[in-house]
Amino acid sequence: MKSKNPKSLHVLIACGGTGGHLFPGIAVGEVLSARGHDVTLLISEKKIDSIAASGHKDLRFEKMPFLAMPRPWSPKMLGFLSGLWKGMAQCRKIIRQNEVSVVLGMGGFTSFAPLYAGKKEKCRTLIHESNAIPGKANKLNARYANTVLCGLEACIPHFSKHGDVRAVGTPVRSAMRTQSQEDPYEFFKLDPSKKTLLIMGGSQGARGVNRVVGMTLEQFEKMGIQVLHIAGPTDYEEVRDVYAKHLMLSQHVAAFCHRMDMAYRVADLAIARSGASSMSELAWFGVPSVLIPYPFAADDHQTRNAEVFASAGAARLLTEKEMNADVLADIVREILMNPERAEEMKRAAQKMAVRDSAEKIADLIEKGEPMPAPVSSSTVKPASTGGGKTPSTKPKGPSNHKAKSKSKHRR
Repeated sequence: MKSKNPKSLHVLIACGGTGGHLFPGIAVGEVLSARGHDVTLLISEKKIDSIAASGHKDLRFEKMPFLAMPRPWSPKMLGFLSGLWKGMAQCRKIIRQNEVSVVLGMGGFTSFAPLYAGKKEKCRTLIHESNAIPGKANKLNARYANTVLCGLEACIPHFSKHGDVRAVGTPVRSAMRTQSQEDPYEFFKLDPSKKTLLIMGGSQGARGVNRVVGMTLEQFEKMGIQVLHIAGPTDYEEVRDVYAKHLMLSQHVAAFCHRMDMAYRVADLAIARSGASSMSELAWFGVPSVLIPYPFAADDHQTRNAEVFASAGAARLLTEKEMNADVLADIVREILMNPERAEEMKRAAQKMAVRDSAEKIADLIEKGEPMPAPVSSSTVKPASTGGGKTPSTKPKGPSNHKAKSKSKHRR
């Protein structure tokens, strides 16, 4: 049982919409809760949020409608604004009733209302951006945030006009970080003597990847490897039926996996989308990867994420346009049949991991400083990086970099 912290805070973490927002938020919530703080995680009403939250009975969750911002002149804008207004009222009520003192937004428009409400209620406000290129929501949220936290140093220049920007990595849940005594091969009914290829499309699956992998199974059979495929709930039945035609291939197919720690432990190579949360977990376990960016991601941020890992030697970047059965099979063969190459990629992936990311964020929340007032981007000069140089946009991994603004903050 956790002990009550005499200096206890109540922290509201807005983290709904996708696993990429939810899982890092849960990771921070776990650390804060273990330190004796009260934590409320605000998630969306999407099914994926409910599935993920069900595995964390020790944490408190509140739901609010999922919000996706439409185009400026879309007929849907009126409904979006109405939902936003209702969300702000709901968040202000939660903040007042629970005496919330800190609001942390993990990205997505589900976090906009809590951030804005937090500012209005005079809470300390922070946002976390896990991608190399910030999303529309966090670009807007930064106006109301006292502190901007970045998962990758490559993201920092995008917030150069903000007064307090730090690279802290992307948090990984405690379930991932705790070494289980269970045999992961027995858990999935796989053969420990075979190389294992993990295929995953993020919390919601990846239809394009699932389709091409299905056409590559015969070549995987010839390689003598086995496959653990997390297909996503939408494509699960179709993917399962394709695998049923390849019974000579050792396999485990699932719609969703609550024990991704086990999946990463058996994986010798992963084929995955390049969402930041999945990439932080791959780095944590040192799993070499073939990253296939989701081609319709906002600002093509998944390609930028993948470039960061590829430039570090931790991954191979393969666009969906380039992907076909033969190309995919060749890359898998090149890595899995070359132990030295696989080991180099494993070490490179491990170097990308920030193993105390959740603790760093919790420390910043507890210290409560520095707390500059939220600043409009139009009132602050770009942050200096020293020597009068313009911030580099070259892909970089996580660091303890902190951007400092020379300008005065308006209150």
